[in-house]
Amino acid sequence: MRLGHGAKGTFYGLIGLFAINDIIHDQPIVAGSEAVLADLDSWPLGSAVLGLLAFGLMGYVLWRLLQASIDPGQAEALSLRQVLQRCGYLVSGLTYLGIAQSAAKLALNLAVDFDDTIEELVSVLFEQDVGPWMLIGVGLGVVAVGCLYIYGAASGGYINDFHRDLSRPIRRWVVVIGKVGITARGVGFVLIGAYLIKAAYLVDNESAGGLGNVFDELDDEFLGEYWLGAIALGFLAYAVYMIIAACYRQFPTVNPSPRAKHG
Repeated sequence: MRLGHGAKGTFYGLIGLFAINDIIHDQPIVAGSEAVLADLDSWPLGSAVLGLLAFGLMGYVLWRLLQASIDPGQAEALSLRQVLQRCGYLVSGLTYLGIAQSAAKLALNLAVDFDDTIEELVSVLFEQDVGPWMLIGVGLGVVAVGCLYIYGAASGGYINDFHRDLSRPIRRWVVVIGKVGITARGVGFVLIGAYLIKAAYLVDNESAGGLGNVFDELDDEFLGEYWLGAIALGFLAYAVYMIIAACYRQFPTVNPSPRAKHG
């Protein structure tokens, strides 16, 4: 699970680095999980890197599935909020399972379909009369998730507990870096949801998509490069935070203390 945290951080760091590289060289922004995996595949040792990334991300998938099933660190009876939270853990785990699967296929030189799944699903929704309204609901839900991340970052609720081996001055900086990184993730979710709502309003499936689509769309907006640069730097901060968490995070146990956290 620690390896999984480090792999997830590395993955977000690569997304941020690739975006910054495109901004510096005034190139079209090509980011998101698909772009990172495709670019890694072209590296001299890309297959080895992709294999390690796939293996590491499976550790994070394991952590999310544990949270979705037994939710270590939570002792109270299940409430509606906890059920929704566990559903979120499950969705997160399945998302990273898909990324790990794509990375593993590329490492083994197998074909990978990089078509935007969200765009395809939106196309199917638009075939229904209520499709646009359903998409607006989904978009609002994704925006709400992003706002929760931003609130969790500001309040410190999404910051992990760390072992005492991590000195206090470093811990304070890690908390600051973590808040910046988690806020950037929240902004990413808000933008994904906003573009889903835009797609529903325009009845245009090409406006919908994941993080790669958001980066592409945002690049065409007013001051888009500055927004992209800020988000990319935030992802780098999140990468640093997750890598440190991989080493020093204090994971909750099955018999939790009242202050155990879920992040």
